[in-house]
Amino acid sequence: MPAQSKMEALVSLTTVFANLATLGAIGFGIYQLKKLTTGLEKPEKVGARHHRSRRTESNDGSNSLSRQVSETLHMPELGANIFAEKHGESFAKGRVVVRNAKTKETFVFDETPAAVQAMKNVFNRLCSTSAKVLSVNDVMKVHNLLGEPVNEDEKTEMTTFFETKNLDEKVVDFERFMLWWGHLHDSSADPDEYYSQERYRQRFKVLQSRLKNPSVAMIGCREEGDPASRRFRVHFQAEEKDEMVNLSPWHDIPLKNADGSYNFICEIPKWTRKKYEIATGEELNPIKQDVKNGVLREYKWGDMLFNYGAFPQTWEDPHHISEETGCPGDNDPIDVLELGSRQRPLGSITAVKILGVLAMIDADETDWKVLTIAMDDDKAPNLHDLVDLDAHYPGLLHATTHWLRMYKTAEGKGENRFGCGGKPMGAAFATKIVEETHQFWRNLLAQRNQQGEIRRKSSKDGHSIRGTNVTV
Repeated sequence: MPAQSKMEALVSLTTVFANLATLGAIGFGIYQLKKLTTGLEKPEKVGARHHRSRRTESNDGSNSLSRQVSETLHMPELGANIFAEKHGESFAKGRVVVRNAKTKETFVFDETPAAVQAMKNVFNRLCSTSAKVLSVNDVMKVHNLLGEPVNEDEKTEMTTFFETKNLDEKVVDFERFMLWWGHLHDSSADPDEYYSQERYRQRFKVLQSRLKNPSVAMIGCREEGDPASRRFRVHFQAEEKDEMVNLSPWHDIPLKNADGSYNFICEIPKWTRKKYEIATGEELNPIKQDVKNGVLREYKWGDMLFNYGAFPQTWEDPHHISEETGCPGDNDPIDVLELGSRQRPLGSITAVKILGVLAMIDADETDWKVLTIAMDDDKAPNLHDLVDLDAHYPGLLHATTHWLRMYKTAEGKGENRFGCGGKPMGAAFATKIVEETHQFWRNLLAQRNQQGEIRRKSSKDGHSIRGTNVTV
């Protein structure tokens, strides 16, 4: 097996794709990622060039390549229909052109042959066969990592483009993938280029934020069971020393990052209502859908207005009586609301900034709701506290509080209550509460370790690796 894991290759490939959209050469982007993952040095800044694909067509069947771009050189090492455009006296510094032999379309990428070769090298590492081809499902994984899961219409478009109905069939070679990427990011139908540039910029911001913490970026999810059944689970895992290691999202994902941001685990994506949660009572704490009286739970009040989840390595201690609520903790990781504009996938890990907190009381238990914004959100640089939230998202705080207060009334129950005089508290107070629950979690693990109840798996060669198994 290659030294670089499949997960690392997937992260590397999506970095390359983001660079195609917004940054400089892909090869430099991969070199940056290598420096990030090995911790050799901080990445250098890259010039803010906008990179897009541009489609050209020939209605008369002639080779539009020669009419739309300057002199070209065939690059068989990249693909049968991939060319380098001459720049000055050199092809090495020219753009890359990919031609669709069937439709006669060409896509021009503002990248050098060396950069595209680096992209192909990463693409090849994702391939599990000597034929160097991927499946539609593999391509969909790239979109998932970008935070843009493929919907049913897009899946249909993708299978039509790749001329297959079998999502697992290995039909996507590098050249066909380049054509798909060019088709997806074609700016020829966007004369003002606003949509094209904005879409790329948003994608890059998601990748950039994720890749600031490579150890977290390498963590992926594995679904088990039918999503419509009580057996459905979302497990967390990462590859270490060529073997997959199952992780606990509660215990093995760090609470904080080096830049001071916090890691938010999404349990319920915004605009959905299935009540998923970290299963604190199950081995390695996968995400599952809550069950009540044998029935899978959904929020009857309506879809979530926000991404809902938790902070890892926190615990609301049921033996601690909060001064703000007069109630004990609810025995769970602290709840988090991410208020940004993007829907986050189930099980995704997003770096966020703390803005405030609501002291909700649920069934006479303290149930803090931390208010946050994703670091890759457009508004994040302007949001630091609740006053900023009101300024940039007027009415959002009131609507969020109202949703939390009222949602149980749809089940015939009373309204939820709030401590702190019913008022949301700001960022400094919220951060203090989060750090307090982190200390409660540390105390829990210390107690379980003293009792000999913490079990960690070891790799085949005896090295200690993550996989902390603690339940409550």
